[in-house]
Amino acid sequence: MKKLLLLFALLLPLALNARPAGRNIPKAELSAIISEFRHCDGVEVVRIGRLGTAAIKALIRATASKDPEAREALDLVRGVRKLTVLQYDDCAPEVREQLGRRLSRALEGSDLLMEARDNGSSMRIYSVVDDVTGDVSNFVLHAPGECALILIAGKVSADTLGKMLSDD
Repeated sequence: MKKLLLLFALLLPLALNARPAGRNIPKAELSAIISEFRHCDGVEVVRIGRLGTAAIKALIRATASKDPEAREALDLVRGVRKLTVLQYDDCAPEVREQLGRRLSRALEGSDLLMEARDNGSSMRIYSVVDDVTGDVSNFVLHAPGECALILIAGKVSADTLGKMLSDD
């Protein structure tokens, strides 16, 4: 999973230049699926709302005066409002297959920002890119082989994101 995230970070500036075609992210449908399966054995859900993201931003802001990388991180997370992580690799095989199919079906036809493959595993990154402002919003990272889904609600400036990733 870490390799896929690193690959995502390296290829995102290229993907931002491509114009996605399709439909927006089905946030309500994904939330309904998560709510339906969250009580199954082996399914873990972590939600961080506005208060939690504000606390994270405050921690980053506290170190930003001394650390230039923290300032860049603050610029990156400034527009993030909510974060949801769904991990379903420890559940029963039939639940895992059903949940994976439902998530894939819900995301089918959404705006695919990029797809990364590594040793048979794949990660699909969906997002909405505003052509006027250049903001990237509502990230969905789905790694079916890793049985993971990450939803990031909010907006990130494509320029800030590209600058941060190109500095690495």
